[in-house]
Amino acid sequence: MLDYYEILLMINAGILIISFLLLLKKNGYKNNMKFDIRMIFIFIVSVILIIIGLPFGNIIPYVLFIINLGLFSICRIGYNIYLKKSIIYSITYSLSYILMGSTVYWILEFSLKVLHNYILELNLLVNFFIMCFFIHYFDILKDKYNKKRYYIYILLILMINVIIFIFLNIATTKMSDLYKIIAKNNLEYEYSVDTIRFSLYMERIFPYILFIITIILISLFIKAIKSEKEKIKINFINEKLDMQYKYYLMVKDSQDKMKQIYHDMNGHIENIKSLKDNSGNVNKYIESIEDEVRSNINIYNTGNILLDIILHEKGEYCFKNSIEFIVGIDFRKCDFIEMIDISSIFGNIIDNAIEACNKVDDSIRKYISLKSTIVNGYYVLRCENSKRNKVLESDNKFFTSKKDKFIHGLGIESIKSSIKKYNGELNIKYNENSFIVNIYIPIENIDDENYKLCGLFP
Repeated sequence: MLDYYEILLMINAGILIISFLLLLKKNGYKNNMKFDIRMIFIFIVSVILIIIGLPFGNIIPYVLFIINLGLFSICRIGYNIYLKKSIIYSITYSLSYILMGSTVYWILEFSLKVLHNYILELNLLVNFFIMCFFIHYFDILKDKYNKKRYYIYILLILMINVIIFIFLNIATTKMSDLYKIIAKNNLEYEYSVDTIRFSLYMERIFPYILFIITIILISLFIKAIKSEKEKIKINFINEKLDMQYKYYLMVKDSQDKMKQIYHDMNGHIENIKSLKDNSGNVNKYIESIEDEVRSNINIYNTGNILLDIILHEKGEYCFKNSIEFIVGIDFRKCDFIEMIDISSIFGNIIDNAIEACNKVDDSIRKYISLKSTIVNGYYVLRCENSKRNKVLESDNKFFTSKKDKFIHGLGIESIKSSIKKYNGELNIKYNENSFIVNIYIPIENIDDENYKLCGLFP
């Protein structure tokens, strides 16, 4: 028959396992298993871990080994996670949870002597609420960690050092009290002399060694931060150079094609003259020339090289798929928008429009219209495209069919995430034949009237 203490140990192990599974899910791992041998194996491993239990305020090596082995098995067999990541996840999580639980236990042990009989129950409650908080805010904490991980490392080093200094102070004080008791009672303390000497060393010398080590570690982290920033800066410069080179090749290729068309113009004129008595063939021939010219005039000058490249590539796709691609964008006043957000906003909005146009019958006009202007301090981007399918709306999300719900939803969410950085807004309208997306991004110190001279839309 299980006693009360063993039940508490099992509950503690249960919290560890369930939290681990929820964190894997939060981290993007999905368990698509059906009821098969693998699922039975994971269930058995979980039951074994729960039966063994997880002690409070103590790290027992064989229990730690079994827990690591169990979590590793769940990662590898249940979620098909790579070997290296499975080892890292299992060891990092198990140690973190056990150290957290043990720290909470000893804090409660020292601070709540009145409630000594309820320490384990309180320990479980605190562990539970800490894990609930961590799981609920996992995405935010992960984002903060990715952006500020080196600063977090420095903060942890400082916190650990503070804890060590406090511990040393308490330990040396207790050793001093022990020495006084031994001396006062004339006890034999020959074997205690070395211990007392060591405590004096820890009190007077070790803090300075620890301080030097801390300075070295912080210096290494600061150097790593600077190195990371330099790396990002170099990557940014290289990406910019790559874009400029790609843009140069794009313009050069278009110019070469236009020169070739101009060079062939005399031949085209002679061919048209020879076909003057056959109006049908003349019209087809002229249309083929127009198509060739139109396919080589998709060079844009929006004021942003990356946007010019995006529009050029999307324009070429539209031309090949008989989609009319109308662009009237001036992006010169939006240099504060980062490249990754430009790619996210325009890439997703045009891809969604292309996807909708591809579902339109050939008998209906296929078009995508991109226009921009500035009104009352806001940069306004309007994308309109033809559509056929009925627009479905769910939880303020829009999609044209159940099949494209996931991809289309990701595109809209990505756009929202990018414009949110600049306090922008997204507005979607639609009717029977068209789908319209309006984006509003606040801009300061802009002369609206001068900008409207572009004649894009009122």
